[in-house]
Order: sequence, then C-alpha cells, then structure tokens
Amino acid sequence: MARLQAELRRTEAIQAPRRAAGPSVVRTTIRLPRRLLEQVKRQAHREGVNPSDVVEIALERYFRSR
Repeated sequence: MARLQAELRRTEAIQAPRRAAGPSVVRTTIRLPRRLLEQVKRQAHREGVNPSDVVEIALERYFRSR
C-alpha cells in the first residue's frame, strides 16, 4: 500500500503544472506562524506542487479580491 501511495504522489507531481523560474520570479523570505506553514505544506503535498506555488496562488487571489 505504501508503494502505491508513493507512486501516486510521484505521478501527481509529474502531472502538476510547473512554471519555469525566469527573470520575473524572485526568491524571498516570509515569516509564517507554524500552524499556517503546516497548512501550506499539507496543501502543496495534496496538490503535488511546491509550497511556493500554494503561497503564490493564495496571494494572487488575495490581491485580485481587493
């Protein structure tokens, strides 16, 4: 069962849309409460993306709603 779950995660990660880091992408540091960081990590794991993708989408939605 563990091998099946690992294979599913690997497959999901391969199928996840990835954006290539380019000149418009910069690295930064943010401070988050531990609880929020864990939520970001869990969501990223579920979606098969990087935590930075989850944060990016959340920030885009936040600023779009303003």
